[in-house]
Amino acid sequence: MARRNPSKHVHPILAKDPVWEAMASGVLRTGTGPTRLADWLPVQRPRPVLVEPGKGSNRKASEPAVRPWTWVEGAVLSFYALVVAVGIAWHEPWADEAQAWLLARDSGFWQMMLHGIRYEGSPGLWHALLWVLVRLHVSFMGMHWIAGAIAAGGVYLLLRYSPFPLVLRVLLPFGFWFAYQDAVVARSYVLFAVLAFGAAALLRGIAQMRAEVPRSRWIGLAVLLGLMANVSVHGFVASVGFAVAGWVVLRRTRRALGPVLETERSDARGRVESPVIPMLVLAGFWVIAVATTLPPSDVNFQAGTNVEHSTERILARVGDGDAKAAVAAEKPDAKDVRPGELTPVAPIENHWTPRQALWRKVGRVLSLITYPVSNFRIPALLACGLVVLQSLRFRKGWSLQAGALGWTGLLPWALMVLVFTSMYLAPRHAGMLWTALIATAWLTWPTHAQASRYALWLRRMVVAALALVALNQAVWTARAVRADVHHPYTGDMAMAQFLKSEKPGKRIAGFYYYTIGAAAWFRHPIFFNQPHAYWAWSREVRTDQQAPATIATRPDIIVASGMELSAHDANITDDWIAPNLAQELRTPLNDVYGIIPYAEAHGYRETHRFCGRSFMRTAYAEELCEVALQPVQ
Repeated sequence: MARRNPSKHVHPILAKDPVWEAMASGVLRTGTGPTRLADWLPVQRPRPVLVEPGKGSNRKASEPAVRPWTWVEGAVLSFYALVVAVGIAWHEPWADEAQAWLLARDSGFWQMMLHGIRYEGSPGLWHALLWVLVRLHVSFMGMHWIAGAIAAGGVYLLLRYSPFPLVLRVLLPFGFWFAYQDAVVARSYVLFAVLAFGAAALLRGIAQMRAEVPRSRWIGLAVLLGLMANVSVHGFVASVGFAVAGWVVLRRTRRALGPVLETERSDARGRVESPVIPMLVLAGFWVIAVATTLPPSDVNFQAGTNVEHSTERILARVGDGDAKAAVAAEKPDAKDVRPGELTPVAPIENHWTPRQALWRKVGRVLSLITYPVSNFRIPALLACGLVVLQSLRFRKGWSLQAGALGWTGLLPWALMVLVFTSMYLAPRHAGMLWTALIATAWLTWPTHAQASRYALWLRRMVVAALALVALNQAVWTARAVRADVHHPYTGDMAMAQFLKSEKPGKRIAGFYYYTIGAAAWFRHPIFFNQPHAYWAWSREVRTDQQAPATIATRPDIIVASGMELSAHDANITDDWIAPNLAQELRTPLNDVYGIIPYAEAHGYRETHRFCGRSFMRTAYAEELCEVALQPVQ
């Protein structure tokens, strides 16, 4: 049988690829044996697929090879699980962890999904999972072990399917966000890494397939992105970025393989698998995320009001009259004072010059880039810049052989940075930006060694920069776990133990949101002045403002909680903008309504104070305290 010429049945785009030509001529071997470059920087070389007219495509052969699981990956995953387990064993949950748990514990499913979580400023995927866990009799602390297992799943995907060299696959899992903040601390953000890495692996695999992609792959990607959108507002933004990148891959694939696909369809008398169904699946998830995130008109939670005000401003810009009126009528909460209520401390009004205002905007953008990466600003900027540069290296001459998405792969991370320049982003949320950056590097990582010396050195610099910041974050992780082992993360557990030691039947009043951290250790609500065990973020629930009426009933114990702000806080903008410490430190325990001084002036004294420090990067972000006041004898 005569040998066929491989280049005869290959699309022109592939035929012009120098690596393809080398493989077709036998100059470049496609085996997995080590080369001089691979000894230091392993790369993947997918085997070429020749599509013959009339024979159909070999889908299985066109799929990217899966990296073999070795003892190195097993050791990394095992040590990662050990680090997370140590953190969980000593971790003391704080109020945000308790809030989601209590909402799931004390609500019916549909009441929670259609009403309760709309006050949380976040979609309900995490709450739905907790609702199931509660009904399976998983305990409050047991929730953390489930979160740790989910985080380990994300690391498994990173080790098994990511295109990164071994040095990065060994270091990245032990970064602060992967090994502590989004693993030990049980928040919804633990879901983001496993979904983002799953989407990156699937989308990159789709880009490497040199045949029409089965509809099931696109549906799988749509489900992952839909679930991602229901993790949080941050996840929704990343989901949009992934979806746009997927659409570009679809268009590029069909344009590059158009003639071959037409031959296949004419011979097989088949039809093109339409992307309509995956798009409808994703759109359905997006609708659910939007419906459960849009806050009610009476929300007073910072994230909820931020979503509300941002939505109003967007609608006002496109000409909505009601939205313009709402923006014009926005008033600070300090003016919402009713008879018999306490007046909050008025915020300091800053009067920035145009130059200061411009620098604050620039500093905000720079902080969003550097804060999640490293506490050393220049290496952080360099690492992000090199990832971007490497992706732009493939902006021209994109081919299916390359497998990388080029600049399109930047969208999940870049879109998050763009959106959160104007929306609120707390330090504990910043890990999602780091995860999005790793997913971006995953999508844009080239799959074969380039002939250009420039490309080779660029790859080496990207690896070196990411390895350095990963080492920096590993130090954060070590300090955070050590701090959790030796010091309390919060005073909630100690306050709960104190309240349990008191005689039953005492009337306990609780003020401020953070008191729910102690309430989560009880099977029933413990504060008579709060309508639920969880905190109701509504302007109509005025627990703190109505403290005078509550204190007048002479509770046996008053519990107040809050953040003791200090210069050690790790606010995101502090990376580039010097904080106004006078403003931050002027209210002890962030007692904005002055409830503690009011109680002390009306026959109470502080008897117990329990504090902990929530560790963030190289310092603690907040000192979380619970204060108990009892009547003066």
